[in-house]
Amino acid sequence: MVQPLIILLLASLLWGCSTRTRAVSPTLAGPELDSVRVLIKADPQLNRFESNPHALSLCLYLLKDPNGFKQLVQEKEGIPKLLDCSRFDATVVNARQIVVQPGQELKEINETGEGARYIGIATGYFYQGKRRVTELSLLSSQLGDGHSESRVRIELGPQEIRALRVE
Repeated sequence: MVQPLIILLLASLLWGCSTRTRAVSPTLAGPELDSVRVLIKADPQLNRFESNPHALSLCLYLLKDPNGFKQLVQEKEGIPKLLDCSRFDATVVNARQIVVQPGQELKEINETGEGARYIGIATGYFYQGKRRVTELSLLSSQLGDGHSESRVRIELGPQEIRALRVE
């Protein structure tokens, strides 16, 4: 009598562990993005220093809210902190470091995670001064087959970010 009961319990346990469950995400205002497709195009003279091009470190941030990013950009030690590519506050959904070579063209697809509405980039150009070394933009979505995606084009010049376009 005990043996059939044990077999039944084990079978229930194994069946319960093997079935798939889907997490239900909370409903937010506006469409959720599934992914961000990023195209990075670097100038052949990227990060020029003493007449030579160099590789460039770029941090790509997906954010729920832009205010923490904006605040760091304004602070004296903010850019080095952004170049750590870390979650500097709770609004950072994803942070990723990418090293770009002169003349390189990269294509990346990033899952947005929950609630990402903005993209921010910080770059480690040799000359920072008053040049464009950070950019921030609202992500857009293109809804069609139930999925949404933002397309981002980043153009990197010899000494600053030339453009960040979200399509």
